[in-house]
Amino acid sequence: MKLSSLISDGLVLQRDKQNCIWGKECEPGSIIEIKLNNKTVTGNADNAGCFKIDLPAVDVGGPYEISISENGKTVRELSNVMCGDVFLLAGQSNIELPLCRCLDMYEEEIMQMNLPRIHMFEVAKEHEFNGPVDELYEGSWQEAVQDKILLMSALGIFFARFHQERTGVPVGLIQTGVGGTHIESYLSEERIINIGKILRDEAVKRGENIESCNCSKNDSCKVCYEKQLAKYKDSAWVKSMSEAEVKKQQEWSQKLDGRDIGLKEHWEKKTTLFENGEEEKFITVPGRWMGPEYNELEAHRGSVWVLKTVDIPKHWLDKEIRVYLGTLVDADTAYVNGIKIGNTDYRYPPRRYRIPAGVLHEGENTIVVRVIANARSGGFIIEMPYYLSLNDEKISLEGKWQYKIGGSMYDENTGSYDEFEDITFLNWKPTAQYNRMVYPLRNLKFSSVLFYQGESNANHAWEYEYLMIEMVKCLRELFKDDLAFGFVELPKFGGEDGPDAVYDTTEWDNLRLAQERAAAKIDNSTIADIYDLGFMNELHPQTKKEAAKLLYDKMCELMKW
Repeated sequence: MKLSSLISDGLVLQRDKQNCIWGKECEPGSIIEIKLNNKTVTGNADNAGCFKIDLPAVDVGGPYEISISENGKTVRELSNVMCGDVFLLAGQSNIELPLCRCLDMYEEEIMQMNLPRIHMFEVAKEHEFNGPVDELYEGSWQEAVQDKILLMSALGIFFARFHQERTGVPVGLIQTGVGGTHIESYLSEERIINIGKILRDEAVKRGENIESCNCSKNDSCKVCYEKQLAKYKDSAWVKSMSEAEVKKQQEWSQKLDGRDIGLKEHWEKKTTLFENGEEEKFITVPGRWMGPEYNELEAHRGSVWVLKTVDIPKHWLDKEIRVYLGTLVDADTAYVNGIKIGNTDYRYPPRRYRIPAGVLHEGENTIVVRVIANARSGGFIIEMPYYLSLNDEKISLEGKWQYKIGGSMYDENTGSYDEFEDITFLNWKPTAQYNRMVYPLRNLKFSSVLFYQGESNANHAWEYEYLMIEMVKCLRELFKDDLAFGFVELPKFGGEDGPDAVYDTTEWDNLRLAQERAAAKIDNSTIADIYDLGFMNELHPQTKKEAAKLLYDKMCELMKW
């Protein structure tokens, strides 16, 4: 007998709905017996050795045990099974964002969280284009307790805790969110083809030229849906393309490392970047390297080493110190007194590092950061925290830092910089998540769907209304249930360059209006307005507790909790 990984220890059953157990690779016609809380149900495997058996109703609560046998022989025993409310989490990075990325806002609260009656199953971030995948055989249910909770969806956990506090029922969360994904990835092939035709017809009525698609590598639009579906069904080509892209990125990084004087001369150990009478150069933290004062850096692609000295008081010694380095563009490795304290490979995560006890000494200490600008002007995003911290004491890291170019990706032959090219994010493509991450959930029962997505579709705002409505139809059809939907409206956002470049809210404003129009047309749904919880220059606001509360209050009205 082979069971989905969803049918495992920690399973959460949906109250007031008919739950089931299913499996395959049984002896054809064999007798399958399932025991749940001293109740027994039986059924038979079909001629293909598959079975699907409805479970008896149980009271809300748990933990329960489930025993599954074939022809009288126990095959599987499940423990810690709960009965309560199960929510499907869907969308992109802001629903995926883990609690560990929200420690600036709620550290004390998060570090005390211990919620064993909340269980989460995170679906592996895989893709498929050649039709739906029947089952999941990886992943497991995890309790929301301290050794696991930091990596769980912040919005999901806060929502679940609000629900548990109000109703007292156990909560199951199924996480399918993937950073950067497009709403098209949640649609079936049939749905995406049909809606593409409708969108093209509407575009013609609007006077739009739809002769060709001008999408970027990681975009999709109504013109290219069929073309992309056909292309990505070629598994051998996808594998070869993906391997070639990864190899190209690795070669770019290796070439930069080979050119980086700072690595060769160990600038991380220096107390100044300028010796032997060299003229010092400075950047200002925070700030992007854009404008007349940064002529040398604005177009630069490669590494830039920055250095600052700070005075450390005696009572800070032999204690772990926290480093807040805001958000950097694009990647970084940070050192204190020559000791590496952390690194981040891409631009979005907040840089929150720790200096181990014993690294600092009284008086002057040196912080060195190797910044890699690989696709855009580098720098330190404004309106983020930049300081060292010990309890309530802070030492600012803002102001002047020395800088020196370590390695450049300028190509003399072409007269331009070699760009660090994006890889193709396959999960973002039409049908990718529906086929691989959502369709295998079809036998589960849910209370409702919590959907937070739209950032990646903001440049196609007028189409989003149609896609959002179609996505709801698609998932309701899949789960054979008029599921309630709780949508999160996009928060305030205008870009990440701050006053160095003018904030532009147009795309997100238009997407937000599309979300509102769609939600008004979708029955059994609600939408939470979290506009004021956003920040003009922060793509991933940490205010997930407040966002979860607004969404939860809306869902309470809808569901009559």
